[in-house]
Amino acid sequence: MRHIIWLLALSVCCLTVVSMRPLKQHASNTRSAQASLFESKLDRRVEHFDAAGRTLVSNVIDLAYEYELPTGIEYIDHDAATRPIDLEVRDESVRGILVALVHQAPEYRVSFSDGLVDIYVPKARDDQSNLLNKIIKNFTVTEMDTHRADMELFCALSRVLVPPAGCFSSIAVGQWGPLKISIHLQNAKVYEIVNAMVAQNGKAVWTVIAPPANLSKIPVGGLWHIYPLEPPFKDAVLVKLTSAVGDARQATKQ
Repeated sequence: MRHIIWLLALSVCCLTVVSMRPLKQHASNTRSAQASLFESKLDRRVEHFDAAGRTLVSNVIDLAYEYELPTGIEYIDHDAATRPIDLEVRDESVRGILVALVHQAPEYRVSFSDGLVDIYVPKARDDQSNLLNKIIKNFTVTEMDTHRADMELFCALSRVLVPPAGCFSSIAVGQWGPLKISIHLQNAKVYEIVNAMVAQNGKAVWTVIAPPANLSKIPVGGLWHIYPLEPPFKDAVLVKLTSAVGDARQATKQ
C-alpha cells in the first residue's frame, strides 16, 4: 500500500514538472521572437529620411511610432525639445538614422540593447541626486497590466524616499488591453526597471516628464510616464515633453 502511495505521489510531481516546462519554453520563445522582430525593425532600410528642422525628441518619437519601436527617453533638456535638427540621409537603416540623430546632440547617447531604443545622457546616469538612479532592492510583478506595474514601481520608489509611504493612484482600465508583464529584478535602478517594462511590453514608449532641475524630487505628475505605442498617443507624448521643459524655463525666469 505504501509503495502505491509513493508511486502516485511521484507521478503527480512528474506531471507538475512536465506541465511547467512548456510554460517556461513558451516565455523563452516569445522573448526570442520579440528580440528578432526588434532587430529586423532596426535593420529596415529607409530610402529617404529628412529631419526637416524638427527637434531631436520629435524625430525620435516619429521613428518610434512609425516603426513601432519600444523606446525610452531618460533625459530631456531645452535643446533636445526645441532645437531644430538639420539632417538628411538616403538608403540608411532605422538604426543608422537614430544614431545620426543622437550625434546631433553631443550630450546624448543611444543604445539598442534588451529590445529597447534607449536615449540617455551619461552625466544624468552618474548624478546621485537623480531619482531615476535610485536602487530598488527587490522589484517583482507577475502577470500584471503595464500601468499597474508602473504604479507598483512608483510606490516602491516612494517607499525608498519616505518610508513607510502610502501610494495612491487611479488605474487607466483597459488602456493596455489583455497584455501582461512580469518583472523580477534585484538591486536595479528605477530607469532600468522602466526600461525592462517597456521592452517586455513591446508596444510602449516611456519618457521622463520632468526637466533636469526637477529630477531630484518627485514633482506633481511624477517623473516619467509610459505610453502605448499606438498613433493616438503620439501627440500626447510630444506635448508632455515640450510642456515640461517649457514650464521649467518659465519658472527659472520668474
